[in-house]
Amino acid sequence: MNPIRKPLATLAAALALAACGPQETSPTTTPAVTEDSRTPEQRVAERTPYQLDAAFAKAGADFGVPADLLKAISYTETRWEMVQGQVEFEGMPAAYGLMALRGEKLSEGARLAGVSEEAVRTEPEANIRAAAALLSAYADEVKLDRADVGAWAPAAAKYSGIDNTDAQAQYIHQGVYDVLRKGAVAKTPAGELAVSLTPTQVQAQFASRSVHAMSADYAPAIWRASPNYNARPAGYDISTIVIHTCEGGYSGCWSWLANSASGVSAHYVVNEAGTEITQLVTETNRAWHVGATYDCNLNGGVMCGLNGQSVNNFSVGIEHGGYASQTSFPAGQIDASAKLACDISRDRTVIRDSYHIVAHGRLQPYNRTDPGPNWPWSTYISKIKSYCGG
Repeated sequence: MNPIRKPLATLAAALALAACGPQETSPTTTPAVTEDSRTPEQRVAERTPYQLDAAFAKAGADFGVPADLLKAISYTETRWEMVQGQVEFEGMPAAYGLMALRGEKLSEGARLAGVSEEAVRTEPEANIRAAAALLSAYADEVKLDRADVGAWAPAAAKYSGIDNTDAQAQYIHQGVYDVLRKGAVAKTPAGELAVSLTPTQVQAQFASRSVHAMSADYAPAIWRASPNYNARPAGYDISTIVIHTCEGGYSGCWSWLANSASGVSAHYVVNEAGTEITQLVTETNRAWHVGATYDCNLNGGVMCGLNGQSVNNFSVGIEHGGYASQTSFPAGQIDASAKLACDISRDRTVIRDSYHIVAHGRLQPYNRTDPGPNWPWSTYISKIKSYCGG
């Protein structure tokens, strides 16, 4: 069997009940939580359980794209995981595979690479090849020097699908080219090398980022205002924090939520490493992050007096760079999010349990599953309580 096609479905199914345990327990009893028995190293390894270096090298050689650039884009987009994306924001198609290809880019990449769209969605080699073919076409458009990795920055920015220039710069400088300079390694659960990216001193030929003000609600967060909000209706207290995944990377996520054309927003977005948080809407205002009315039957029978009301009226939404299908979440991201959730719960007197700090997919189960079966609820709630002193 070709190890690159090793399925992840069995792992995801096995973990689903354990990870969702505290979401399904009656609030009148102590939640029975089955802890995830994987070590942190195993959780990381299971994101990339197959050997990929040869696939990146071949795609790079065949389409004239630096293999290391392909690896860096894949790491920035998915942390080298073969994701099965979902729609989180209307108007943004689901992303697929190691390279997070979506919508028209997936179709065009498949055409240019001579593979089927279904193969791009489901097969690692085809997904990498479609991305390489797409990047090669972008290189032809701008007539860049293919031998100069730094010159590929505009092609990588176009690949990202991000329109916001500040977010493009962040994607390039703090994402793709940062990992090129630092390097990264992934191993399989068996300890074999999955992907290796050797550090290289390369500078992106791309404009730098702007300087931003900081959040007034949460001091560590950067303020990037979204126009997609309205006043929180009178008579509603904040009683819920809703946990989302962006179904994409951090830079593309906050830029989409800051775009008036998207018609959606959240209060906060936490990046994959937990090193940066964006605030888009003040907590006292109503962000547009849940497209559902509340039904207490979906949430352990709590807060039934809010039945039929928009969840946005009484909640704060936290998006996270990443995907509901991913097999694990970075420890730094969980830690940063827990600190933020502690701050919100303390300031807004939100009860610290999994019925008031709750999954988007639980409140909108007919078309959302985020943050997915592998969000570490037990660890997350425990961290929030720890940071808040209980």
